[in-house]
Amino acid sequence: MFWQTAFRAAFRQRPGASFSRPWTIARLGLGVSVLAVLTNQHRLHNEAEADSSSSDKSDPPLGAGFTQDRFGWQQAIKYLGNEAPDGIIRMYWSSRFDTRIRIMSRGPRTLISMLEGDFVNRANVADVIQENLWFNLEALFRWYQTDLSTPQPVEFIHEPHPSPEAIHSVIRTAINFTDDFIRDFFLGRVFSSISKRYASDALRATTSSCLVSALYEEDVSLLHVANLGNMRAVLGRPRPPTEDGSVIYDVHVLSVDHTPQNPLERARIQAQHADEEIFTDDTLFGRPYTRALGDGPLKWSTDIHERLHRDYLAPEPDPRIKTPPYLSAEPDTTSIKVESGDFLVLSSSWLPQCLTDEEVVGLVGAWLQKNQDTNLYRSLDDTVPDPTPGVVLEREDLPVKLKEDNTTFFRKWNVPKRFVNSDPNPSMHLTNNAMGGADGNLRQALLELAPSESAGNTKSLGIAVVFFQ
Repeated sequence: MFWQTAFRAAFRQRPGASFSRPWTIARLGLGVSVLAVLTNQHRLHNEAEADSSSSDKSDPPLGAGFTQDRFGWQQAIKYLGNEAPDGIIRMYWSSRFDTRIRIMSRGPRTLISMLEGDFVNRANVADVIQENLWFNLEALFRWYQTDLSTPQPVEFIHEPHPSPEAIHSVIRTAINFTDDFIRDFFLGRVFSSISKRYASDALRATTSSCLVSALYEEDVSLLHVANLGNMRAVLGRPRPPTEDGSVIYDVHVLSVDHTPQNPLERARIQAQHADEEIFTDDTLFGRPYTRALGDGPLKWSTDIHERLHRDYLAPEPDPRIKTPPYLSAEPDTTSIKVESGDFLVLSSSWLPQCLTDEEVVGLVGAWLQKNQDTNLYRSLDDTVPDPTPGVVLEREDLPVKLKEDNTTFFRKWNVPKRFVNSDPNPSMHLTNNAMGGADGNLRQALLELAPSESAGNTKSLGIAVVFFQ
């Protein structure tokens, strides 16, 4: 009850967040999942079990903090799904280390969220964000006649469908306030006692995560994407077949890079802190992002920093942090009309550092050419088939118009970019090609180097691929 009351009060006070209709804010819960209660009306498509083909039972359980167990890096959580929400042919996903994927659907609406960073382990932020996004969006849709199973009285029906702007507003508000309350919750626990009993909660609020979420409305063929940080959303769209039957794919980037390398982001933050040196080596105080969930040290006031250090075992305040906040949790949002044959790729920040957007779309296009009849429309067996030998692909072989390659990791590894098309799961297909491509020896070496001990050669990696009808 506390969370519901506090969340409503904060929502009313937020400038520009008022609505003419009564508004319901979903209850915010930390560490306590309400998913079991929701299954009567909402379909849940959560992370699948890890591949059990290995006899090694030492892997940590699903939901454990993989950063604490280097052996968890080698075992990806991956999914090949027969059942999919309305308007979606099939969804595939895989995740390694500090990435989490949450999917919920009801009728024509599906919400897919991916989060990356240690905040997902320290604060259960994946479930909190997903549940609050979902229920605030459902509250919006209930004011429109979008669901004939629950008809509204005529006097309450003003428009047949919420506008993209209204949907964007709800998404931005839900993300912002969930971030505020998670950090304030931990800080409140620390300051609730004059003892140091809850000092560790301040550490949990110093962690951070980035986010990309996609809401698909099958009844109007609209896809809405929100991103926060340096994760990526890319849509691939087939052109009409050429005379020889081949298909080329167009690339639509639906996310904005919130990084110091983005000139607009850099200028925005520098203008707010004009006389400070806040960027070093293309980072913001060592961070590779300019917007994120959590990361209290770049959002709290200097008074809070000093009190945490003085009374609650926190480290000494960074002298460079003079005029916080430097970060926000304000996502960028966009919408696009989905057409037949489109597919969506959501990924953590490491994928675009290994593969260009064009390579990602081209690799999925190549996967479709090989697997569309067998792995997309036909029912899949319970047993995941083994990868088949694949033909090596050069960049120029991909069914896409390529652009300049500014990615860094293949140069770091000092190997040429060559790809392979062998895995029946397109998310693992992208993973394999991001981690060395056709160089299987490099990929095996990378799988033996967990991010925490790889000298920067590996990072957390999550990928979701969604094929629309």
